[in-house]
Amino acid sequence: MNRFVYLDNNATTKIANHIKETLQPYLDLQYGNPSSIYGHGIKVRKAIEESRQHCANLINCNPNNLIFTSGGSESNCSAFNSAINQYPNKKKIITTRVEHSSILEYCELLKKKGYEIVYLDVDTNCNINLKQLESELDNNTCLVSIQLANNEVGTIVSTNEVVKKINSLKGIYGFVFHIDCVQGLGKINIDITKYDADFMSFSGHKIHCPKGIGLLYIKDTKQFTPLIAGHQEFNLRGGTENVLGIVAIGESCRYISENFVDIQAKIKETNSYLEQQLDTIKNTTINCNQVARIPNTTSITFDNITGNQMMFKLENAGICVSTGSACNSESSEPSYVLTSMGINNPQNTIRISIDENTTKSQIDYFIEKLKEILYENR
Repeated sequence: MNRFVYLDNNATTKIANHIKETLQPYLDLQYGNPSSIYGHGIKVRKAIEESRQHCANLINCNPNNLIFTSGGSESNCSAFNSAINQYPNKKKIITTRVEHSSILEYCELLKKKGYEIVYLDVDTNCNINLKQLESELDNNTCLVSIQLANNEVGTIVSTNEVVKKINSLKGIYGFVFHIDCVQGLGKINIDITKYDADFMSFSGHKIHCPKGIGLLYIKDTKQFTPLIAGHQEFNLRGGTENVLGIVAIGESCRYISENFVDIQAKIKETNSYLEQQLDTIKNTTINCNQVARIPNTTSITFDNITGNQMMFKLENAGICVSTGSACNSESSEPSYVLTSMGINNPQNTIRISIDENTTKSQIDYFIEKLKEILYENR
């Protein structure tokens, strides 16, 4: 009977046991509306603010600059909405060709409304073309949005050099700077003060929380325009709070803060072991192998089998991997990220994304089945 090995943690993660335990009282006893002014609601309100503080501690910011959202996509779109409202007379948005689909699709909607969308090129390591960025920035630019780390190949896109360049040009032209940090939270150290971005987006289900909870860091709340009106979240995001999601992401951030070194060590050791094994397999290439990446992500391109074929054959062996972003998994086209990077045979690529619970035994099983499949298709 096949084992079950989950290697698609960039798509979503399993809810952690300590988070399930933390949520139990809010399923059974503490079910009050946090806007209620009696004790049953006040206790829930206190839990929300404690969670906000835990999240703020992890990324080193003031909790009053964090709001809870429904996830990374809402956080991204909220940042975009605020930027175009802050600079209503500026009609240029600059981003990259490898962003998450929530950003690319929102850009296409804005394009239909008359906005000029500039998509920066990236090289084979997913590095931004800084010369192109400098040449495109002008006084008509209202927003520059880039990701912290790419979800498919793991490359850290928002390097110190890139961030410094954008912030130096921001002082000249005046625009909003947004970073999509969804794939970086919990995987690398994120200190808000080192980025000096206006908005930063985060998601809970990438760090062992239930789906449907996210965070948005807002540098200056006076410059924020709500997508949803209402008194909740400092009058910045209306709607009765998702208490279960908020408590979950607070607990996750608390746990990561207290165990970050150990978590990182486990992930790095396991991923290093994985890539050592992959290096011994002929006709495979690890993408972006020589640049800084989030430590849990490995993108592999094969010579003689498509990513979809490999993914389905591995699934038959009880192993879950992906060919790219979960948000584009139904497309039959090669990954737009890999195509934009100029990767040879992008259709022959799979992504492996582990977490701190992935074991060497699971990696051994994956490598065993991978070799069997490649042998069958030689």
